[in-house]
Amino acid sequence: MPKSDVDPESRDAPEELTQREKLIRDFMASTVVFLVALPLCIGIAVACGVPVERGLIAGIIGGSIGVISGAPLLVSGPAASLIVPCFALVSEYGLVALGPVVMLTGVWQILAGYFRLGQWFRAVAPAVITGMLTGIGVLIIGSQSLVAIDEDPKATFIQNVAAVPLALYEMATGSAGHSSAPFWIAVATVALIVGWNQFKPKVLAIVPGHLVALLSVTAASVILSLDVRALDISSNFFAGLGIPSLADLELLSDPVLIGRSAMFAFVASAATLLTANAIDERQTIVKTDYDKEMRAQGVGNLFSGMLGGLPMTGVIVRSSVNVEAGAQTKRATIFHAIWLLLFCALAPELLGLIPKACLGAILVYTGVKLVDVGAMGRLWEQGRAEFVIFGVTFIGVVFIDLFIGILAGLAAAVLKIVWTFSHLEIHQEDGPAPGVVQMHLVGSATFVQLPRLARALESIPTDKELHVHIERLDHIDHACLQLLSSMQRQRESAGQPGVHVAWQELSDRYRKALVGTGAVDAQRSMPSIVRMVWSEWKRVHAEVEAHTPSDAARWNDWIPAQSIHVHSSARTLEDVLGLAAPRLAKLTGLEPGRVLDALTATSDGHVPLGDGVSLPHAAVEGIERSQVVVVTTKAPIAIGDHKTDIFFVLLSPAGDTAEHLRNLAHIGRMCHRAPRLDELRHAPAAETAATVLDALSRAAARGETLSGVSRSLVIIAGQDAAHAHELRAELSEAFAHWTLISEKDHEILDLLRRCAASPDAGAVLVASIKLHEEPLLRALLEEANKLNKAPAKVVFMREQGSPQVYAQAS
Repeated sequence: MPKSDVDPESRDAPEELTQREKLIRDFMASTVVFLVALPLCIGIAVACGVPVERGLIAGIIGGSIGVISGAPLLVSGPAASLIVPCFALVSEYGLVALGPVVMLTGVWQILAGYFRLGQWFRAVAPAVITGMLTGIGVLIIGSQSLVAIDEDPKATFIQNVAAVPLALYEMATGSAGHSSAPFWIAVATVALIVGWNQFKPKVLAIVPGHLVALLSVTAASVILSLDVRALDISSNFFAGLGIPSLADLELLSDPVLIGRSAMFAFVASAATLLTANAIDERQTIVKTDYDKEMRAQGVGNLFSGMLGGLPMTGVIVRSSVNVEAGAQTKRATIFHAIWLLLFCALAPELLGLIPKACLGAILVYTGVKLVDVGAMGRLWEQGRAEFVIFGVTFIGVVFIDLFIGILAGLAAAVLKIVWTFSHLEIHQEDGPAPGVVQMHLVGSATFVQLPRLARALESIPTDKELHVHIERLDHIDHACLQLLSSMQRQRESAGQPGVHVAWQELSDRYRKALVGTGAVDAQRSMPSIVRMVWSEWKRVHAEVEAHTPSDAARWNDWIPAQSIHVHSSARTLEDVLGLAAPRLAKLTGLEPGRVLDALTATSDGHVPLGDGVSLPHAAVEGIERSQVVVVTTKAPIAIGDHKTDIFFVLLSPAGDTAEHLRNLAHIGRMCHRAPRLDELRHAPAAETAATVLDALSRAAARGETLSGVSRSLVIIAGQDAAHAHELRAELSEAFAHWTLISEKDHEILDLLRRCAASPDAGAVLVASIKLHEEPLLRALLEEANKLNKAPAKVVFMREQGSPQVYAQAS
């Protein structure tokens, strides 16, 4: 964990801000967002082929809908994802069609929100979304490359691509009066964006590169009086707007325009809700209500259309800046709209100084960012079918039409699902022994393929044993399961050779996808070893001893109310530690700064226990007994791959490894009871939380367990006998019955080495634990490894359902 540069005493409540403090943060964030939104609104309007005022009014209304937004930190406005359809609409039907189509777009979104369809837009196949955004990015690059050299974009992508070399040639030769100034303006703009993003100073990290480029290039253009085209904007901002007339609204009787509005609504809604989801992952202040946000977007587009504005969506650039600038409430979004309105009303002539080539270059850069090569690579890895869906969508968007491309992509995704769930390959071969037939099923075994599967099963002679392999099945439904079970029963009742279905292959397949192939392959090569070791150990060691009564007493009233902070607004692990440090300082008599330094001194002083529980910890000199502070948060905090809302912050005496591990183990056992953890999460006050924690602590001390808990056999491979002895001494504080196998028992040691896939292990520890204690043991072993600086490998052998079926995980 990186050290915090905030005084720990000032961080007792890092995010418990007063309304005045929140207002100040919102004000500052809105100023930054305004500076980011202004050039984007202008550039997108130019790219769409509409007056600049139409983009700015969409930005103003996009901020104003923060009043009713379901995502208060989301910032809406005109977006790059709608440049292509807007340009096509205006080119074909004229500017008069823009207002009515955007208004109808808003109506569709309001209806979708009313019927609670918001979440459905998040269910669109990722390949379709990637294909759509990549296609839009390529189209933007094609059209805005011309704008970047002061040329007007053409009607199609092919025409744009063909026009760029000709324009560059005319510019290089100076023919037809072409100046090279726009080209160098564009090059300077892109260079400034890339350079600023790469080397910007930390104090100005929140300032985006395109704003720096816009201001710098505009200033240079004015000072040097360059021969470039500038924005055309009226001195009266409101005169540039266009309220649709009744005659304009009659255009909506055209079915094509109705279809265009539906396509606008789909693209805008998908972009908005994907952006909202991305912003939710970056902050914990408030989460999105997708249906409410859908209705708010609809209202915004309805009003934007009434004023002739562009359609709006939630925009990732503006929203990210809003969060990073410290926005706390929807006021930041609303304030930025006010600043846009004031600027447009009081100083519109300043916009007339901006070179169009600069805006074109900014959008070329934006288009390049939309072409996500990494996402394409991930689709390729997920399967050729996913990449085909991407390709169909991309080609349709670029070479035919955005709406057609989206529909084609959705159709391809549906066809893939239909094919996946209706395709089954059945292969038969003779087994390794006489009288055995092996059948391999590939694809999906559903009721559609039931007759084929039944014929294949019935074709096997009844005097032969059938082994059915299903490791390559994607899905099997109840009808096919019933068929296999029925075939097994029929053969058994008739005294015929049986049907053996290798169910373990299916679970192995998905375990392989999650944890890798090594452990599973090792398990397949030695099932008899695993079965023999597990069966014998389960017979000898049926239970793990609980704490003794005298030991259990120490855990009573272990965490008092004054050591608990409930429902904090902490957004990071540093915030949590800032809350805990002063409380731990009071309990231990240490300085708060020293406590915080200890807790943040290393990057590995944090144990994720699962189920939303985390255990930050440290060992310090000068205390005699361990102390714990518990912090719960209003929303989960992302720490690595884990999301946590309950923190047990532990401070232990330095040098007492056994005490440290004993406390870690006790907290881990306390957290095995999910229903009680939910009570802790929802505890309204520290006193209530203390009662829950005391009950959890007493139950853990008494050794109470959940009913029906399965068990694991644990094998820990140490470097040598001394290392294994040291591990046993430390881990026995938490788990009893560790048996050490060394070279003197070389046959057993060799057997266990093979089980653990550790041929060089000098000694091995073996124990039986409850299945739910595996994460705890892993965490304790990691801590022991850190403390002793000596790695050890652990392998769990688990019983899964039948005592004859075992799996190995490392």
